[in-house]
Amino acid sequence: MFLVAIAVISASALAYEVLLMRLFSIIQWHHFAYMIISLALLGYGASGVFLALNRDRLTAVFPSAVINNLLLFSFSAPACFLVAQQIPFNPAEILWAPVQLLYLCSIYLLLALPFFFAANVIGLSFYQYQGQISSIYAADLFGAGAGSVGVILLLFVMFPEKILIVLILMGILASLIVSYDAFRGKNVCTKHWTRACIIIGVAIAFILTGLITLNVSPYKSQNQLLQIPGTKIIDQYSSPLGLISIVKSEITPLRHAPGLSLNALTEPPEQLAVFSDADNMTVITRYDGNPESISYLDQMTSALPYHLKQLSNILILGAGTGSDILQAKYHSIKHIDAVELNPQVIGLVKDKYADFAGQRMKLMI
Repeated sequence: MFLVAIAVISASALAYEVLLMRLFSIIQWHHFAYMIISLALLGYGASGVFLALNRDRLTAVFPSAVINNLLLFSFSAPACFLVAQQIPFNPAEILWAPVQLLYLCSIYLLLALPFFFAANVIGLSFYQYQGQISSIYAADLFGAGAGSVGVILLLFVMFPEKILIVLILMGILASLIVSYDAFRGKNVCTKHWTRACIIIGVAIAFILTGLITLNVSPYKSQNQLLQIPGTKIIDQYSSPLGLISIVKSEITPLRHAPGLSLNALTEPPEQLAVFSDADNMTVITRYDGNPESISYLDQMTSALPYHLKQLSNILILGAGTGSDILQAKYHSIKHIDAVELNPQVIGLVKDKYADFAGQRMKLMI
């Protein structure tokens, strides 16, 4: 039973690490997702030093120490992320505002805490069961692999911030397993205290379900667009490849045409903005099948290759929501190969917003 608890906490820790990468890609930029690996290692390294200095004291109260660390991981995983979001860290100011380095260090220390508690559980287990190190290590590796795969699957069905609740429940499950294994048949107060903490933890998990939100950087293009009156997010989809948000502008017409000539005689038709991780804006353009309605595409800098040479076959990498496909179709390209990594983006044009984008557009993808 104890090995199951090791696998669960290891899965939770690795899932939290992968999840933080996704969360930081959304609230900041993907560049800061890579720092998660280093802060996870910081938590594990600090745990090794802590256990080396307190090994005998903690092994004397092994079951209680493990349960406490499991519960601390459960509560700190979402709590530390929520607190870290409140730190006014702005990477663009690092060069001229030294206080930003202090903010960054604070985020590091905060987010390293859950990994510190998870590592304490595994390290204490090695100390306590020195004759079963290979079994504990196997359970640790199995849990790590399962957690890494599991969180990726969860990202298809849950929004990233909601998965933090799953981590709370997993930590509580692991503490329940250890409590049952250590105190079964014993009528001690620690057993009742553990049950009380588990009940409180479950209650907190359900309360946090409605409180955990993402504080996205105001400098990301999605938040910039949402400053315009009448704009709102009308749909969202989650996957390991990105958080897809569809934004509609009901008052001010959305006009996204990068490189459009100042001498352009036509303007884009109605459009819906599509963001990946609150940035990298593309658009779904209303298309009724009439090429004249998208003639503005011929007055963009991206149309230059079609005027330099008569093309019959083209390959579009990163087709997104189809603007480049429409441009190629406008220039009467006979054969178009389009590649898009995220199937959810393709689904937006082919299924969810097929009527808006036009049925002919659906056939082109």
